[in-house]
Amino acid sequence: MRFKPRGVSGDSTRIDPIHRRSRILRRFLAANSELLELMADLETDLNHLEPGESHIRQPILRLLEGSLLLAENLNLLTRDRHKALYDAQRTIEKEVRGYLSAAAPSADRPLVIPLDKASSGKVRDVGGKAARLGELRVVMSEIVPPGFVISTSAYRLFLERNNLHEQIRGLLKDLSFITERDLFRERTATVRSLVEASPVPREVAEAIANGIMQFPLPWPSHWAVRSSAVGEDGRLSFAGQFDSFLNVPRDELQDAYRKVIASRYADRAVLYRLAGGFTEVDTPMAVLFMPMLDAQSAGVLYTRDPADESADLMLINSVHGLADQLVQGRALADIFVASRSQPWKVVDQQLATRPKMLTTTVEDGGDRTAPSESCDGPSLCGEDLRLLVEIGLKIERRFGRPQDIEWVLTKEGRLMVVQARPLRTEHRPVHGGQSVEVRNALMEGGVTIFPGRTVGPAYVARTSEQLAEAPERAILVVEDATPEIGAAVPFLAGLISERGNPGGHAATLAREFGVPSLFGVEGAIDLLQTGQVLSIDATHRKVFEGALWPEVEERVEVRMRRARTGESVGPLHDWLLTLNLTDPLSVSFRASKCRSVHDIIRFAHEKVVAAVFDLGDEAVTRGQKAVRLDSKVPLGLTVMDLGGAFPKTDKPRRSLTPEEIDSRPFQALWRGIADPAVSWAGRSRVSVSGFASVMVKSVTDPYGSIRQLGERNYLIVSPEYLNLNARLAYHFAMVDAFVCEVPENNYVNFRFRGGAASAERRDLRARFLAEVLLNSKFGVNRRGDLVTGWLRRHSRNESEEGLALLGRLMACARQLDMLMDNKGALDRCVERFLEGNYQEFA
Repeated sequence: MRFKPRGVSGDSTRIDPIHRRSRILRRFLAANSELLELMADLETDLNHLEPGESHIRQPILRLLEGSLLLAENLNLLTRDRHKALYDAQRTIEKEVRGYLSAAAPSADRPLVIPLDKASSGKVRDVGGKAARLGELRVVMSEIVPPGFVISTSAYRLFLERNNLHEQIRGLLKDLSFITERDLFRERTATVRSLVEASPVPREVAEAIANGIMQFPLPWPSHWAVRSSAVGEDGRLSFAGQFDSFLNVPRDELQDAYRKVIASRYADRAVLYRLAGGFTEVDTPMAVLFMPMLDAQSAGVLYTRDPADESADLMLINSVHGLADQLVQGRALADIFVASRSQPWKVVDQQLATRPKMLTTTVEDGGDRTAPSESCDGPSLCGEDLRLLVEIGLKIERRFGRPQDIEWVLTKEGRLMVVQARPLRTEHRPVHGGQSVEVRNALMEGGVTIFPGRTVGPAYVARTSEQLAEAPERAILVVEDATPEIGAAVPFLAGLISERGNPGGHAATLAREFGVPSLFGVEGAIDLLQTGQVLSIDATHRKVFEGALWPEVEERVEVRMRRARTGESVGPLHDWLLTLNLTDPLSVSFRASKCRSVHDIIRFAHEKVVAAVFDLGDEAVTRGQKAVRLDSKVPLGLTVMDLGGAFPKTDKPRRSLTPEEIDSRPFQALWRGIADPAVSWAGRSRVSVSGFASVMVKSVTDPYGSIRQLGERNYLIVSPEYLNLNARLAYHFAMVDAFVCEVPENNYVNFRFRGGAASAERRDLRARFLAEVLLNSKFGVNRRGDLVTGWLRRHSRNESEEGLALLGRLMACARQLDMLMDNKGALDRCVERFLEGNYQEFA
């Protein structure tokens, strides 16, 4: 006698394969949703916490276990078609577990480190600035002042003792998706307020006191308290992004320490990290304490001319007194150009008019860098220049590349180095030759900060508020080039400033992001107007009206795309979160090519979706509970019933209307899809370039299309479940949801990718989707044009509202890449959708 499984009628001796595979599919998609949520949380944690901390380890182990479960369910669903995924998962797990075992707990690291003991080998403890100075002090103690570093372990202790980790994590999570500047500023201001209101832990206060006691009596009365973040003065300079404080009395050092920590969350610093691809954990803050030097003059030495590395020249910027205002771009400097091969020879000099100098004298209630007596004449004499050039050459040889050096000449005549970092230079022949433009220039002159040509609309910023609103791809025009421009620099086409020093922080930022820039262009702020299209030849110091070289706009796009999508580098990030498999049509889209857990999730999901279509085709072939959805909305849906969603009839039906389907999540989704305010017709408004882009891409690359246009789209339903997999024009969308009365069981998953437009336009569409979802309670993960969203453990009503929103969103996102061509259009579309104004998408 044969055993007949429960629920199987008739003469069947086995479970319906459609239902069995559907259950596997539901199990897979539920696990997929949990892993994506876990991965998003882990990405935030990896941004903020060291890998050795226990809070990091458990989610990583869960992610590894979950990826193995995905591989198993995929192979169950596809009859072991992708067994190579097991080997890929084992390789990744071995690497991750080995790395976690070797990760040292941060608690073992010291809180205070003498500058003499700082070095590049301790950069994770002392930060970039102190590490380089420490190395110099060991070999050139006569030119580097003594000091001590309050380490990154103290920074982490500060956050831990004041319970700031979770609060900061929540405020900075998803910050890269936020385009509303007021909201961005509100978040960062809240973080700074939290830091500034927190007491310095007793251990850190004792570490500062111990650092002071390393000095012989009498202890220095006033100090320089300077940032030394990990990453600072490294791949990127972080020039002027953090605050430093001069002339700080001993009894105020703790307050200065706290202010340096708070400056890590300044708007400009946070935006700079995002643009540079740094996570929060990449750049923990160490703080460098050095006794104040009584400055006769100070400034910046470039051991190569930054505008032309091939020239045998050094560039020296110098002011009387302290150099604080020089590097901030608020004071004019004496400029000396010296020969490298003949260090005693000054080949050119430009002396600035400086009515006042900044001194180290402190008066009660006064400015600690107050202007003192008038000063005339050069700020450096011939002998000091010669010695400075010789020191610069020695430091360059020590580090093996051109250097940007901050120096101080004391009133006792000693030259001291207080900072040395790599200098970004250009090889002039790349941009050289004579300008071929025959038309008259709109403006000429100034100083080349970074050479090259650029084209874009002018944006004149007279105030800090206007500066904060600088749009992407603009040529920024300002009166003073200050470090505040750092937040905008990565996304600018060019920069023109009436004032600013080639040795200032703003100049460093312009060079490191490769933005063609001119400083010292008198009258620019009044002559140029916002919106006026300009062409800058920074090499030859000319500004023209109109777009003379439209081909350079692509260079600007590439640079901005690199800045916007730069990702953190690190083993855990690479093994867990990096997405390497991006194109499902590529020959390398194979299980054996998975290099990260994210690759496994992406590969498995792609193959499961293909299996869903196979499942639907099989059901149609067998005639098993699969009918056509009869609707005016042109989705071409074939609906499969897992049981209980179709009306009971005596005769088989070939089609059903949406109203006849008894499925709670389907009815919620359909409410959004069929909303009369949205349109499923073709776009009535598209840009010419957007249409051309789509036509070219549609011919050459049907991006990631699982189904060809015109083939069936499938909807699987039950009273509490739905799974929709649909090709929408050149985009692919997936909705998977379970909705019941128990919030713990409810989930809504959404995935959208593809398109026939250019990569830039697909990226804009993906950013639109991500921002709308984030503003609608969804969790979001975005990689290129692939957007994944989820809503978990919400009430029935909230889950249904989320599904209705997805229905409207899919209608509005269709072919939206033909409509949006810049960030302004993106912001407008997000605002209109959230307002419920869907006419923008018709």
